[in-house]
Amino acid sequence: MKITDVRVREVSIPRIYDTYTAEPGKSAPPDPSRSRYQVIELQTDDGHTGLGEISDIAKRMDPPSPSQTRDLFAEAMLGQDIDRWRAMYSRVGELLPADCHPELRNLTLFGAEIALLDLVGKRYGTPVYELLGGRCRERVEVCWVAFLRGEVSVQEELDALETEVREKLSQGFGAFKFKVGTDHERDLERIRLFRSIAGPDTYLRVDASGVWEEADAKITQMAAAGINGCETPTVAVNRGIANDHPERIEANADEAARSLARVRGEVSVDIIEHVADLGDVLCAALAAHRAVDVINVIPSQGGGLLRAQRLVHTAQTAGIPALLGSTIELGPGTAAFLHLAVASPNISVSSDLVSPGLLVDDVCTEPFRYEDGFLRPGDAPGLGVQLDEAKMEKWAV
Repeated sequence: MKITDVRVREVSIPRIYDTYTAEPGKSAPPDPSRSRYQVIELQTDDGHTGLGEISDIAKRMDPPSPSQTRDLFAEAMLGQDIDRWRAMYSRVGELLPADCHPELRNLTLFGAEIALLDLVGKRYGTPVYELLGGRCRERVEVCWVAFLRGEVSVQEELDALETEVREKLSQGFGAFKFKVGTDHERDLERIRLFRSIAGPDTYLRVDASGVWEEADAKITQMAAAGINGCETPTVAVNRGIANDHPERIEANADEAARSLARVRGEVSVDIIEHVADLGDVLCAALAAHRAVDVINVIPSQGGGLLRAQRLVHTAQTAGIPALLGSTIELGPGTAAFLHLAVASPNISVSSDLVSPGLLVDDVCTEPFRYEDGFLRPGDAPGLGVQLDEAKMEKWAV
């Protein structure tokens, strides 16, 4: 099976509401109203198509045009046999410009890898989860993420949050995450509102995006209000810096881990940290210092499923459970995440796979649907998804 053609198209799909996070470290804010993607199709000489995506592309990344992406993939892949897929994946990395934005580099590698794995699965007639070690669970629990609402009044935000939480509870969700960090008192009100609606037992974690200089007191107050965990509490691993300048955090990975370990030692809830868009050195340091209770792995930000699986296994060796985060993926990306999750025993904490509910539409013929707060991958060979040409045309950039 040889690759005979490469096609890359760009789409942009609105979100159900404008979503905000507390990330002042970013060089430019993302578009809160919609997500932009490049959809990859690898054609083979026996009629198969491998699907991939470059997920949620931001302007700050200075992304190439679809035709430029196509040319890069074509140089790496055209005429190559799919049995050499690892070499093709590596070649994409070699061809990416040296000054490519670090997050965009990993998103592009992810898109290449899942399109190639889709073809490998079709080549051998097996789902991707079998290529990743075999299925260990049937479905994946999703943690619904409620974002900040931007410049609205406290009452407007609380009213919108109440509607959102009640809707998701009625749909069977049993785990939630709130973005926090811009207004502590308002965040406490949101947490108290959640507990008044959801009761004492529904799981809730918060994500501060690494904006707090001093996290202990804030987390303690949030714990009293009713949270079960806190993600990225300190500036030591600020999400904006991690996305745009990961080398700054990697150079001080040991101190970042020590900072998180100090916070963990002072609070009564789980501490969670992202690891995928940073070098392996951070994950190793977190394990060495027992700095976190859970790691968050976003495969698209880590360059692909195989590296994500390596990070999950590293945490498992240290006795640290994992969850999958999200950049807001389309159908191909969501499918890839699900295949990894069902093949990884250590992904045992509810994952942030909210794209099927947060985007107003998808580009696949059978979009993913939640079943009582869970998602499951298909059993067809490869990723198990196909493009809907009418939707590709509808959302084309």
